[in-house]
Amino acid sequence: MRKLLLSVGLIFIGLAIFAAWFVPSAFFGSPTGVKVRLEIPSDATADKIGEMLVSRGIIASSLGYRVYAYIDATAQHPRSGFYDVVPGSSYRSLARQFALGPSRDEFSFRLLEGQSLDDETAELLKLGVSATSVQDLIGDAHADKSFARALRQQYPFLKDLPDNASLEGYLFPDTYRVWKDQLPLGLVLKQLQTFSDKTSGMADEAVKQGRTFKDVMALASIVEKEGRTSEEKKVIAGIFLNRIKAGMRLQSDATVNYATRANRARPTLDDLNVESPYNTYRNDGLPPGPICNPGLDSIQAALNPTPSDYLYYLHDDQGKVYYAKTIDGHRENRRKAYNE
Repeated sequence: MRKLLLSVGLIFIGLAIFAAWFVPSAFFGSPTGVKVRLEIPSDATADKIGEMLVSRGIIASSLGYRVYAYIDATAQHPRSGFYDVVPGSSYRSLARQFALGPSRDEFSFRLLEGQSLDDETAELLKLGVSATSVQDLIGDAHADKSFARALRQQYPFLKDLPDNASLEGYLFPDTYRVWKDQLPLGLVLKQLQTFSDKTSGMADEAVKQGRTFKDVMALASIVEKEGRTSEEKKVIAGIFLNRIKAGMRLQSDATVNYATRANRARPTLDDLNVESPYNTYRNDGLPPGPICNPGLDSIQAALNPTPSDYLYYLHDDQGKVYYAKTIDGHRENRRKAYNE
């Protein structure tokens, strides 16, 4: 009887010692507040995670974590990824954190009306996205590099673009919320889907007018850069179409700036003579593609321009617009605007 009581007593003492050792670490912990970056591989087991946690100084006993995994199935189903964990955390809190999955950084990304692929690329590089991954996805008109071919099958408005076309013009300007680990593809897909939604039916309308939607977008991008208000944009779109019908070159400073990447208010003579298919001072008709990502009012202006007899326009330094039907009228407007 005494032996039995002694054995029972030893068991209780052992359980008490075990509980005193295990319970505080398993359910309470002593977080230090200094986070440690930890990567959980896809094939990690509870045993492996326990060893990793000890090696990084996050917990004191891998055995304790393994024991906890036997009583809590959550610990047996970790999700791979990177975690910011606090040393001294309880086994329970760690197991639940790993079961929920890694925290994800979400960013707000804004593309303004009139900004180009260069602008978007620059912002993505600041977020740590590689230049190669961006260019392979969206292309580069300056380098005759096409966007990812798989996108053509997803979006009808991309199917008929030239083989060397970039996505310039088709990433709709807006503010987007996107997970960092989905960049750049997650952002670009959202931009393309928004473009698809915003321009629904416009391609069919362009065909009814005997035009291609590609040309409408090229014109819209120039109008975006050249016009200030919605009404101005409609008039300017009509002027460009008048010039094309009359066999005149567009002579848009905005297209020159796109070719040179100089972005000057008034291009230099050297700029105007740059050899580029986007230089509408040297080439007839519209450029081969858009020169920026236009907003909806610019696209609508290009699709439904205001009819007029004007062939010329200009803005003075205060942004006032002057229209003219003849070259003499245009010269007079230059005198008024610039005292030339």
